[in-house]
Amino acid sequence: MPTRARSSTTLPPELPARDSMVDQFQRLDSAAFRSALARFPSGVTIVTTRSASGTLHGFTASSFAALSLDPPLILVCLDRGADCAPVFMAAERFIVNIVTPAHAELAIKFATKGENKFAYGAFAFDETGHPLLPDAAAVIRCELEQAVPGGDHVILIGRVHEARTGSGEPVTWYRGDFLHLGESAA
Repeated sequence: MPTRARSSTTLPPELPARDSMVDQFQRLDSAAFRSALARFPSGVTIVTTRSASGTLHGFTASSFAALSLDPPLILVCLDRGADCAPVFMAAERFIVNIVTPAHAELAIKFATKGENKFAYGAFAFDETGHPLLPDAAAVIRCELEQAVPGGDHVILIGRVHEARTGSGEPVTWYRGDFLHLGESAA
């Protein structure tokens, strides 16, 4: 007698039922979520701009990605509670600097509220007066295409007008610390 195939709706006994998985996610706390995200290594950027009044602003971001090749678009996420958030949402242009291990301390400064962030780095300026790190692994100059709400962050979508690479290797952020390329994670 032929055997019947198992129904596609029956879960193997080792897998939890869907309802219990939903319950687990509903109980997820922010510390567990942050811990899970820390297991994903990401690049580190310092994003800079100049306000309409000429004041320099910047922040550190590890939520950065290419969005489109045609047209050339990138995205970077900024905490809505950051002091510089209103400036970036109103900015015409911004620059994404992909940092190297030499910029690790600077990236910490740019992640800190209230710091005079530009007092610590060797910044140069483009022809429009926007600050950039000349020794960054890469510098990407953007025009703000759109600012999209995303929970407690805003997603800045930038149309890339210029991209150049430097000679340094980028650094990654992993489990709450900097990790150099080629270095083993603990």
